[in-house]
Amino acid sequence: MCPIEEHTATGNRATSVETTIGICGAGIGGLVLALRLAKLGFRPIVFEARSKEAALSEGVFLTLASNGMNGLRAVDCHEAVLREGLETRAIELLNARGKRLALIDQSDHSATFGMPAVTIKRGALTAILIEKCQANGILLQFGRRVTKVDSQPHAVMLTFSEGAGLAVDLLVAADGLRSTVRTLVFPDYPLPQFTGLIGTGGIVDTDIPDTDGIMRMTFGEKAFFGYIKTASHPVYWFDSFPADTPDAMRVLEPTALAAHVRRMHVDNPEPNKSILSAVDEIERSYPLFDMPQLAAWSKGRVALLGDAAHAIGPHAGQGASMAIEDAVVLSSCLADTLDFGAAFARYEALRRPRIARVVKLTRQSASRKRKNSRLSLFIRDLLLPLLIPMTVRASRKMFAYRVDLDPLGTKGGTEYVRQNRQDAA
Repeated sequence: MCPIEEHTATGNRATSVETTIGICGAGIGGLVLALRLAKLGFRPIVFEARSKEAALSEGVFLTLASNGMNGLRAVDCHEAVLREGLETRAIELLNARGKRLALIDQSDHSATFGMPAVTIKRGALTAILIEKCQANGILLQFGRRVTKVDSQPHAVMLTFSEGAGLAVDLLVAADGLRSTVRTLVFPDYPLPQFTGLIGTGGIVDTDIPDTDGIMRMTFGEKAFFGYIKTASHPVYWFDSFPADTPDAMRVLEPTALAAHVRRMHVDNPEPNKSILSAVDEIERSYPLFDMPQLAAWSKGRVALLGDAAHAIGPHAGQGASMAIEDAVVLSSCLADTLDFGAAFARYEALRRPRIARVVKLTRQSASRKRKNSRLSLFIRDLLLPLLIPMTVRASRKMFAYRVDLDPLGTKGGTEYVRQNRQDAA
């Protein structure tokens, strides 16, 4: 791209296929947005503060629900993710003694929703998206940290910590929970709020029984633990536990952090203890945050996407899927009008109700992981089997939304449009 002096931006007030759209952040949402915009004829350019190697090694693994997998259809990456990941066919919930509280069957998701839930290494998913961007000639610039955003009437001027600045027609902040662009453009917005939970996780080879596609989760007395194992994959495990501050674990070295996690699960049923006994080091922990509702997701020529607009915890397994949906909807809104302000407003109006619903479900799931008194554990074990069916119904409604088929809620017959809008709401 050209430096600011050569004025990359077209200077148009309206969006068009010649519009250059800067995307800050090469995470899942930013890369999907770039692919979708390029497919629709725009000129995206992605700026990422991290190196490419760091972007590929960030995080451990994640699960994409059916709605997120269908979102990847819009950028032709769903088949590669299916090949690389493992199908998550059910979720089993156990109490601290190993007694089953619920079994949530997901084996019908391919037939009912069009795609299964898939668990995949985060780095593998990022690699698939980066390779697809490169194959489509999308410019990715790593090691480019934005330090200043100047939204002018006809362009957005960007300054970086190193190298020449750039001018783009529009800018999308897809740079995560602690978005630099959000802070620069919306300096008065609230900071993310610590939820009182810290997560860790990893991938380890150890000899335990295959779960046959079941993600098995235990509500322990001190912490929450989950894992999945197939014959062709190692153990993917994760946990979360209460903490007073988000920095509580940062003072621990990797071996000490692993020892702390083992102590949190010492009373767990097998094979949880066997899995953790094979974990010698845990490189880092992940304090879990919520983002207070923001007054607006755009200002002038700048829009927010994914965690930069609405951080969603991991408890409902929808964070990455929501970012993918955001990307498909935003790109479709931009392609449908010559007025970028109207496109940003439409994107926000379409996404806010669905995000609010997912956030509500996520917070309900998180609250069940904070129980630690004997009485609260007893009450949770008693009530959870009664509450799970309601959660399952709400979740299936989320899974049914087909952002790849109808991102603007306007296609198909009247009944189809009504149902898809209900699923999106």
